[in-house]
Amino acid sequence: MRRLTASPQAVLCPLLPALLALAGLLAAPPARAQGAPAATSPPVAGPVSPAPTGEVKAGNRTVVVLRGTILPNAPADRARIANEKIEAAINAGGSPKVSIKEEPDARLLLLDGRGMFVVTADDLDEAAGKSLDQVATEAASRLEAGVREALEQQSLPAFLRAIGASTAASLVLVLVLVVLERLRRWAASTVASAAHQRLGGLTAAGQLLFEKERVQLVTARVVFVLVRIADVFALYVWLAFVLGRFGWTRPWSEQLGSWLVREAGALGLLAVKALPNLVLVAIIFVVTRALVRLIDLCFTAIEEGRIQVSETIRETTQPTRRIVNVIVWVFAVIMAYPYLPGSGSEAFKGVTVMVGLMISLGSSTLVGQLASGLMLMYSRTLRVGDYVKAAEVEGTVAQLGLFTTRILTLKNEIVTIPNAVLAGQVTKNYSQAPGPKGVVVGSTITIGYDTPWRQVEGLLVLAAERTPGLKKVPSPWVHQRALTDFYVDYEVCAYIEDPGTRVPTLTTLHANILDAFNEYGVQITSPNYENDPETIKVVPREQWYAAPSRRRPGEGLRDETAEVPR
Repeated sequence: MRRLTASPQAVLCPLLPALLALAGLLAAPPARAQGAPAATSPPVAGPVSPAPTGEVKAGNRTVVVLRGTILPNAPADRARIANEKIEAAINAGGSPKVSIKEEPDARLLLLDGRGMFVVTADDLDEAAGKSLDQVATEAASRLEAGVREALEQQSLPAFLRAIGASTAASLVLVLVLVVLERLRRWAASTVASAAHQRLGGLTAAGQLLFEKERVQLVTARVVFVLVRIADVFALYVWLAFVLGRFGWTRPWSEQLGSWLVREAGALGLLAVKALPNLVLVAIIFVVTRALVRLIDLCFTAIEEGRIQVSETIRETTQPTRRIVNVIVWVFAVIMAYPYLPGSGSEAFKGVTVMVGLMISLGSSTLVGQLASGLMLMYSRTLRVGDYVKAAEVEGTVAQLGLFTTRILTLKNEIVTIPNAVLAGQVTKNYSQAPGPKGVVVGSTITIGYDTPWRQVEGLLVLAAERTPGLKKVPSPWVHQRALTDFYVDYEVCAYIEDPGTRVPTLTTLHANILDAFNEYGVQITSPNYENDPETIKVVPREQWYAAPSRRRPGEGLRDETAEVPR
């Protein structure tokens, strides 16, 4: 099924008229009757009532908040009178020229030479910590800006210019979103391919760290999130710009811009403060990386024989290299951690506690697996290429890691066994046989007491001598393992050169044992035997190759026409 996605232009283009209309509505001031008083904030109910205040406004901009009482007018009454004067001045038109007249313990703000309101020492906000002159100067600036915006809002040419600028900004926004979308598609394919090549299939300590498909998926999602963040930023800038084109919404634009500048400044200041520590962290990791490379060169020289060491050390080069690298990097992280930005914050402390808890919960199993892996490696119990039988699994050791061991079976299957399991069970290693004789293989069989043991041993040796892959020197031999109630337990043993051929060689040996005992009419009583049958259970020679059976390689070497003694 094809996934349907909406492009940015497809989404924004139908919304442009609505957005522009909304901007126009926002730009239009609310209808008020001539000289209507401004609404004041109702008192907040509570156990302690705050001091009554009055808000002086010009257009959509708050000029100053009055807190003092000038008899007989309370702050709300003073604000109402000031708002009426400012609105009358705006309706009368003229230039928004504001001046300040100093008076004892007060400052009078004038608009075109006419007094609008007075700011006294009682109007100051103690929490702000500003002087009377500072408050008066800021109020004058806001009053001038508010009057100018109100007059601009009444001008049709100014309104049309704002609509044109907003339309142009919207077109630029659509173009930016389209470019970001194309950049996302390009980055998703390019970065995902690079990550796939560098991280896909990366292993550590014999464990797969990143699957190729997972790397591609995560990389694509990261690129998607980054591009969407850029989209939001572009929308934020567009909104601040459009709101700033209209007088009535310009204060909102200034608030958006001031927030962005404030946050960007805070981040920049944080980056500047953290720069020395970040440089130190970078130096630590650069030195650590150089040290790890030097260690790798030393171990590579040992593996290639350019540095003469004992055979034991050479065989354990790979695990030793991994352990040393892990120790070096852990030490580097410990050294760099105090210099990371925010390392002393509560968030970092929480992360540290969580990581410590996770390690403590899983440390018992992890440490046990690691200790078992180190024991197997450094004791040389197992080596890559050894033919072993461990945990009911028989095959060749394909990989010996710190935590798990992988064995390649004769069925071409990779079986992964935890090292703790290997360390706790009996492991047979057929590749580490002492001396040049090879590896011993054997098979057991039970025969009744009515058959001479010398005949049984002769038949077992005969079957072993007929088996390709079994060494003739030393010659095969037979053990009598036990004398049970109903039968004798025999074991035939012989040497093989290649431990990897153990299973197919035993298969051929078993086939030759059956043929030899059938040839000489000796019944095999295993696995269970309670009494003698009426007739001997053997397969006559003429039935050996009943359809669809075929001769095995080497079977024609025997003289099958010779008379078999009975």
